[in-house]
Amino acid sequence: MNGKRFALVAGLALLGSLAAGVRADAAYSYTSVVTINSGTGGGAIANSGNAAGGISTYTLANGTALQFQNITNGNFIVGGNLTPTLANVGIVPTAPNPGDSFSVTYTDVVTITNPTPGGATGTFTVTGTLTATNVANTGGQFSGQTHNVYSSPLSPTTISVGGAFFTLVVSGTQDVGYGFPTIGVPVTNSNGAGSLSANLASSAVPEPASVLMVGLGLVGVAGFGLRHRAA
Repeated sequence: MNGKRFALVAGLALLGSLAAGVRADAAYSYTSVVTINSGTGGGAIANSGNAAGGISTYTLANGTALQFQNITNGNFIVGGNLTPTLANVGIVPTAPNPGDSFSVTYTDVVTITNPTPGGATGTFTVTGTLTATNVANTGGQFSGQTHNVYSSPLSPTTISVGGAFFTLVVSGTQDVGYGFPTIGVPVTNSNGAGSLSANLASSAVPEPASVLMVGLGLVGVAGFGLRHRAA
């Protein structure tokens, strides 16, 4: 291979490595699916499965309901920290004071997708317990307290998706990253509903293919330099 052709191959390899690096800085997307596992307080569970925008509900005999809604389309740029919403939360009480007290355990599967066509995906599985205390509806006046505890450990805590690392930080924390829902507002209403969320750190990491292309590019440039000096 003559020097010009070798240089062309080297340049193409370097260009390919740069293109691969851009993918890691693109807008990744994420979705979540929440499942209520159990509850205390004598209620019934209705899970929506993987339905888009699906709502999982724990409803007491008198009608008071706790709702989790799946996230269907979140996105973010890799390279920093983010507090993504893992689920929307709503509580609609029906009992008057002193109201209802109950808790549910849940599993939230969060899927992160690389933006490239056919891009890789990775998942976090988050478990926890959300407790509602003395939630009441007294003549249209809503009251009560809510409390969320994430369980430990996460599974996994760090994943690699399409050349980027993502680290979810909720293990052992209480209420951190939890937006208290407005009592009396269902998740079907976009105003006032609370949320489950978490601290998510992300960093761009070269994929093995891009590292190989960088290596080929450097070898090509070095080879061209040697041939040029020899001439």
